[in-house]
Amino acid sequence: MSKVLILYGTRYGTTKGISDEIEKVIQEKGITTESYNLKEQDLKEIPPLQEYDGIIIGTGIKMKKWTKAVKKYVQKRKSELKKRQSTLGFYVCCGVASKKSDISKAINDYITLKLQKLGIQPALIDAFGGAYDLTEGSPITGITRKIVVSIMKSEEGIENPEGKMHDYRDWEQIRNFANKFGELFKKY
Repeated sequence: MSKVLILYGTRYGTTKGISDEIEKVIQEKGITTESYNLKEQDLKEIPPLQEYDGIIIGTGIKMKKWTKAVKKYVQKRKSELKKRQSTLGFYVCCGVASKKSDISKAINDYITLKLQKLGIQPALIDAFGGAYDLTEGSPITGITRKIVVSIMKSEEGIENPEGKMHDYRDWEQIRNFANKFGELFKKY
């Protein structure tokens, strides 16, 4: 039986939701999974990569940057990840990918260019839209909240975005990514 490691970095929970869905789809294929939020996990406690048949890494994007935990993990394990490229998947969750026309830009800017610098070329990559929880008590606060509200007003034309959940994740696209990842194992 195949075993997949799913690692992700999330700031507000949106990327965790995507990783949870990917994990569910992969498990439905009869593949065992282990999932870790790199922000909450001591990197020393993550099992060695050779224990897994496949690896998926996902990160949220904020101010054009990966989460610190994902960046640190990928840099620390880049030589191991290079050896696992044929069964490595990588995705980002960002506002830019909320528009279908901008997905290829997000893939290029936040995955391809960053991983090329490290010499890593995953077998499968994708960019998913984000979600913005602007309800009362949401974790999006301060200057980040002001920026998100401003962008939603100016670029999305939403007159009053406050008090609502704005979810731009395409769940079918996410499930397709997971299914394609599962197909990688049929080749090996």
